Amino acid sequence: MYGKRKYIDLRTALKNYLKEQGITLQDLLSSMDEDKEGIMEALRKRVYLTEDQSRILEEKLTSKELNLLLFVIQAFYILNPSGMYRDFIIEPTREDVMYGDKATFEGCKLILKALRISTEGLDT
Repeated sequence: MYGKRKYIDLRTALKNYLKEQGITLQDLLSSMDEDKEGIMEALRKRVYLTEDQSRILEEKLTSKELNLLLFVIQAFYILNPSGMYRDFIIEPTREDVMYGDKATFEGCKLILKALRISTEGLDT
């Protein structure tokens, strides 16, 4: 079927990826920085954020949620310019998340929603 695009939701792609790597989400997150300041610094290198947006993310999300956001942006969007996982287009799409080589704040909110992490209070 030429032209028919197949999609995979980000949460499913993440679950499958971790399973393929033989690690649990808990393993992944426990190996990452728990210091919010360090996580936010890493996020600012990968996401276009204003001071207000940075502050809101830091206040509203836990260290684990911030680390998961950071990992997903890096693994599925920055290091994966095709936007594909196993011949499926990842949703939210790379075009909706990224602007150039960095994610947008709106893209972060789409990722969080896809991962079923509350975005309540993230509006600036």
